[in-house]
Amino acid sequence: MAYKQNIRPPSEEEVRELLSDYQKANTKVEVDPSWTKHLLATHPVQYITTVGKVNRRLMTNISPFATCLDTSYDPPYVTISAHTRQHSIIGQPKNKGRMNTHSNIMQNGLFIVNTPGAELLNVLDIVAIPYERQKLEDKIQKAGLTKGVPYVLPKDHDVYPPIINECLAHLECEVVDIHRPRGSDHYNITGNVVGASYDVSLGEDLDEARKHIAERSFHHFGPVSGDPTQRYIAMSSLFTIQNETRLLLEKNGEKK
Repeated sequence: MAYKQNIRPPSEEEVRELLSDYQKANTKVEVDPSWTKHLLATHPVQYITTVGKVNRRLMTNISPFATCLDTSYDPPYVTISAHTRQHSIIGQPKNKGRMNTHSNIMQNGLFIVNTPGAELLNVLDIVAIPYERQKLEDKIQKAGLTKGVPYVLPKDHDVYPPIINECLAHLECEVVDIHRPRGSDHYNITGNVVGASYDVSLGEDLDEARKHIAERSFHHFGPVSGDPTQRYIAMSSLFTIQNETRLLLEKNGEKK
């Protein structure tokens, strides 16, 4: 399906005029499109918690996602991108099932976005372990993290995922859409944020909390080429600039 509006095709003169402003960049290097995930600046890593029935018993799960972003201001939506298949560990048999995060969400339509600080980098490998469904273990417990009670989900749901008490901020989400773009190897899972909370260590007002969460969260840029035992991690350096264009895009954060 071509995404083109039914409009008059441009004339050759219009095309020449448009392209006359384009300049060839001599400082650029063309690479294969598979570099996409390496060239995009990722969003901060989020620890996504879910819950689902595995081997006839309820189990919580946690997984790190670097593909999580807000996709609507009002109502507040966040979207995570989950691979259609469970990841595999180099040197071990390939996993063939779906990601446990996706499987759990398909059961109850709930997930929580937890923002870890850099002090939780030491458990990244533990929460990232791609267990097969039938062999799933409690990664939250294995990582030594604490399951907390969310603020809003318990009001409308008997079963719900936990917040991670050691994390900095939490967004409680009810799924409104699961979409797999044609030919994609990922599902885009969008949740309506029905509850939000943050740790008192971030400060008391909006700007203080935003500043500290930006400084304390971290970004994951994948493994070093040729050495999967090393991975690139980045921390934010926060500063302000003079803003001449003032866009009316979002509401100021308010406490309940």
